[in-house]
Amino acid sequence: MGIKSYIKILCLFLAFGLLCLSAAAQASDATGNRIWDEKANESLTYTWTPQTYSGFYYDLDTGEGSENLTVQLSKGSRTIGKKNLQYETVPIKTDFEYGNWGSYDVIGFMAERYFAGYTANSSFADKEISVISDGQLSKVLIDSDDRKSLYTGSSLVLDEGYSLNMVEVDINGNSVWVQLEKDGNIVDEAFLSSNSDYVYKADLGDTEDVPIIAVHFSQIFSGRETNAVFVNGIFQISDQYVKVQNGDDFGEMEVSSTSSSGIKMSNSDAISLSKGDTIDIMGKLSFVVADANELRFAPIVETSEPGTYELRGTVHDDKFDTMVWTPFNFEGFYYNIDENISTESLVIEKLDGRTIDDEALVYSTKPENVKFEHEGWGSYEVVGFMAEKYFAGYPENTLGNSKGISVLSDSVLAKVLIDDNDKKSLFTGSSLALENGYSLKATEVDVNGKNVLFELYKNGKLLDSGIVSQGGDYIYETDIGGAENVPMIAVHVSTVFRSTETDAVFVEGIYQISDDYLEISGGDSFGEMKITSISDSGITMKNEDSISLSKDEVVDLMGNVKFKVADSSVLRFYPFVETETAAGDQLDIEMPDALVVGKQTEILVTARNVSVVGAEVSVGNKSIGTTGDSGNLTFTPSNEGSFTVTASREGYVSGTKDVDVLAQGVLKLLVSVSPETVREGDQIDIKVTDSEENKPVSGADVFFGGQIIDAQTDAKGITSYLVTSPGTYVINATKTGYEEGETQVEVAEKVAQFAFSDLTIQPASVEAGTAVNIKVNAVNNGDVTGNSTVELLVNNESVDSQNITLNPGENKSIEFSHTEGEPGTYTVEVGGLDKSYEVTKKSPFFSGMATLGILAIAFVILRKKRN
Repeated sequence: MGIKSYIKILCLFLAFGLLCLSAAAQASDATGNRIWDEKANESLTYTWTPQTYSGFYYDLDTGEGSENLTVQLSKGSRTIGKKNLQYETVPIKTDFEYGNWGSYDVIGFMAERYFAGYTANSSFADKEISVISDGQLSKVLIDSDDRKSLYTGSSLVLDEGYSLNMVEVDINGNSVWVQLEKDGNIVDEAFLSSNSDYVYKADLGDTEDVPIIAVHFSQIFSGRETNAVFVNGIFQISDQYVKVQNGDDFGEMEVSSTSSSGIKMSNSDAISLSKGDTIDIMGKLSFVVADANELRFAPIVETSEPGTYELRGTVHDDKFDTMVWTPFNFEGFYYNIDENISTESLVIEKLDGRTIDDEALVYSTKPENVKFEHEGWGSYEVVGFMAEKYFAGYPENTLGNSKGISVLSDSVLAKVLIDDNDKKSLFTGSSLALENGYSLKATEVDVNGKNVLFELYKNGKLLDSGIVSQGGDYIYETDIGGAENVPMIAVHVSTVFRSTETDAVFVEGIYQISDDYLEISGGDSFGEMKITSISDSGITMKNEDSISLSKDEVVDLMGNVKFKVADSSVLRFYPFVETETAAGDQLDIEMPDALVVGKQTEILVTARNVSVVGAEVSVGNKSIGTTGDSGNLTFTPSNEGSFTVTASREGYVSGTKDVDVLAQGVLKLLVSVSPETVREGDQIDIKVTDSEENKPVSGADVFFGGQIIDAQTDAKGITSYLVTSPGTYVINATKTGYEEGETQVEVAEKVAQFAFSDLTIQPASVEAGTAVNIKVNAVNNGDVTGNSTVELLVNNESVDSQNITLNPGENKSIEFSHTEGEPGTYTVEVGGLDKSYEVTKKSPFFSGMATLGILAIAFVILRKKRN
């Protein structure tokens, strides 16, 4: 490596260090960052605010936030003294999503959003109502202005067991009769006209007549064959309120005051910030403490439930003139708190009013070594890129590879899909579900119980097999870009077990990187940003054109990183990413739908078809224990009733299942529907069985959407029904001698469903100015003829499109021609598929002419010799 290369690397590291120092210096040392680090010279009295921590409720447009958390630390101590953690929250006004309803009061409480009361500007409330003044808080469950269409007999499914049934539309289409159900019981009914509100009131503790459900009916339609209603505003708060009174404990915190103006809490006992701990502070809010000698910790909010979560950086406003974001003040960037490893920074070098000038927004990232979760494997090289974690390489002697590997030096990045050390059990014939369609099957344990035969599949196709002994590793290698034989999947086998009845394998350590890698090179564009330098020491990007921070705009910067700008005359904005907790880590509970008092039942907890060890299981509010090595535990119910069974474990999405516990000798009807996905016009089978042995029940009456089906269930317990309208419907089954059973079915509209496959680019490498042919196959897998606009994206920018119309089952080949004038690697995306191609420098004209000239001279000389 030359002296110039060393100077470049040194400058990059110095620049990144200065940026981190600048991020800490520009904000107050008493607030501004999410991470508190004793090495960063931060104040011992430190406050997290809604402007600096994304877990707290914040209204960007008004600049108002609800919650503040202040800690008072002692130098050199890992203990927060009694009453030295202070929490305060106040109600703030917010607009309903359906604008004609005005506004209501919300309050952030323990990092969750709650309803605090109705204001004088809440149109469907008769008066101002403050539930917080009575020491009560209710969660906001729904606040939506989405337009929905409902048909007679269908239901608008709300939360907490509520549903609003569309009973009947009058013959003139002037009004609709609705009934509100709660857990199958009618609790209210009303007649509504177009452009009116349905409002349901209930008492919340000491507060009387609180509207907990509001639905705006925009239009009612009565036709010859179809009666429909249209709603475009839904608001619901929970009828299960949180009672907050002086002296109440929430986790480590105790309420010191509560009133209409807010709530204050402090820690009732000292809190120890031990190395590597996660400390439940209150509700879903915890402190995560670095497993390090120096004290470093940060607040985190549990995001295990499925959904989309916004991770934002410190707000730039008149209070915080933030121009630099690193993982310390932007939770979206990659950060390892144990090892204090951060790789990314985003800097605004110059802000001219509401405009970021050309090349004034600078993003940089550099690779760092980080330990595997399974400590026996050592470490690997990781780099944050556009707020996502990527694999950059392996040091020497890692995962059986004697030489070091740097895929970043080959301008390649691969996402880190799995890195965990959870203990999982596999039985012979079962498979460990991995990402990207891969699965590892424990095919057989040898007769001595010391080795296991693994088979690796991708999308059902066998790729590899290998024998691994107890304490060994299964490793699958493949080529990633220009890097050869890269370990892509690693699984550590902790125990192999063989018995007369069961063969099992216990794994403790799983690592996987993606085979769908990202190729990048200098000059590549990602959103507003363009790569200005790339090497094995890091990546730098700058904005190609100026960026306008217009009011109420969301600016796509690069990848998932965006700026959100307030709808305000005051310039207020922050960077953010949205992270989605997918159902891939969802815990599933396998157990009967109906139990019997005094009769033992087995509960099995799995995730992606693999049993989960150490999952806590609760029935109602009572914990009944944790799952063993096989993912199961036994339970004997003692009381009748309806209960929700919950399974939870750190790192997984909690799973729930509703069950009924019956008295001995009592049978309940169980109702199931096939197919699982139902569309309008489908003929469905409704099956009724008993709760004890799941045997078919004949002669049962079945009701669909409140209307009885003509035919009772046959000897197989089945009756059929033709579904004619989309919507959510309740299906009930009754028979003398049985408790009534019910289920819900979602009937989807018939729609066109376009799928794309076989994306090709020909040729794979061209000179600048030469066109490539891009081809993709489209098919309509839906039920009706539909139209689709097929967009051609190159480096995330739309450059061309075609409109197609396909009948059900019809497919069509779509072709584009595209030309790029500059050398580089270009990523093409069509219909969610992507591929890359290379554009090389154009051969100089003079060189070509010189070649032709030489050939011409040679031809003349040859002719002369012949003559």
